[in-house]
Amino acid sequence: MKQFLQVINHRDFVLVLALVVGFILGERTQPLAEISIWTLALVMVFSTTGFSFRSWIPLKNALIPFAISALLNFGLFGVVIISLSWLFFQDAYFSFYVGLVLVAAAPPGPSVVPFSALINGDNNFAVTGVFGLHLLAMLLTPAILLVFLGQALINPVKIFQIMAQLILTPLIISRILRHPRILPKVESIRNTVIKWGFFLVIVPIVGMSAPVFFDEPMSVLKISGVVFFAMFIMGSVYHYAMIKMGRDRGFIISSTLMMVIKSSAFAAVAAFTFFSDDARVALPAAVVSVFVTLFIIFYAMLVRYSDRKS
Repeated sequence: MKQFLQVINHRDFVLVLALVVGFILGERTQPLAEISIWTLALVMVFSTTGFSFRSWIPLKNALIPFAISALLNFGLFGVVIISLSWLFFQDAYFSFYVGLVLVAAAPPGPSVVPFSALINGDNNFAVTGVFGLHLLAMLLTPAILLVFLGQALINPVKIFQIMAQLILTPLIISRILRHPRILPKVESIRNTVIKWGFFLVIVPIVGMSAPVFFDEPMSVLKISGVVFFAMFIMGSVYHYAMIKMGRDRGFIISSTLMMVIKSSAFAAVAAFTFFSDDARVALPAAVVSVFVTLFIIFYAMLVRYSDRKS
C-alpha cells in the first residue's frame, strides 16, 4: 500500500495524470478554470515558504544569479518565443500569438527548483532566480504585455492585480508560515500541496484547450514547433556551450532549466482572465505544460549522457 501511494504521489505521475484528466474532461473543467488564480496562489504560498531572504546575504549571492536568470528567461527565451510567434501567428492565428506572448511574459515556473534539485543542479541559483524573477515580474510582465499586446487587449491595472494575487500576497503569507512553530508542519506537506495544486491548475489548462487540440492539429503542430525549438534546441545548444566554456555542472543544469521553463500556469490564468471567450489563447500554455514534462525527462537523459562523456 505504501509503494502504491508513493507511485500515485510521484511528481511525474501527477503531471501525466493532469494531462490525461484534462483531455478526458475537456470543457467540463470550466469550474476549475474559474478558480485557477486562487489555486495557483496557494501553490505559490507553499513554493515560497522554503525561501529565506538570509540566503541573499551578502548581496552578491543574489545579484549574479538574479541577473543571469533575467537575461536567460525574460531576455533570450522571451525574445525567441515572441519573434517566432510573430513570424507564424500574427495574422489569421492572432489568438495563438497572444497566448505565446503570455508565455514569454510569464515568470519562470516554480518547478525549476525541484527539477534542478532532482538533477543535482545549483540550488542557490535555482531558488534565487525563481524567487527574484517573480518579484521582477511584478513590473516586467505588465510592461511586456503592454508593449506586445497593447492596452486594448490587456488592462494594466488588472494584470497588476493578478501579479499581486499570485506573487505579492503569497510571499507575505509564506513569511508568516515560516514561523518556527509552523514551518515544520508546512514542510511536511509542501511537496504534496504543490504537486496536486499544479494538478488542479494543469487540468483546466488542457481541458479548456482540448477541443482546439483536436479541431486544429496543424495549429497545435506549429505551436509545438515553436516551443520545441525554444526549449529543446536552445536548451541543448546552451547546455553544451556552457560545457565548452568550462562552467560548473550545477550552474549549467540550473541555468538551462531557468532559461527554458516558463510558468504555463501563470500564462493560462492570464488567458482565462482576459480571454475567457477564446479558448485558443490558452492553447500555447497547454502545449508548454506538456513540453515541460517531456523536457525534464529529456534533459535528465542529456545530463547523464554528457556526464558519461566528460
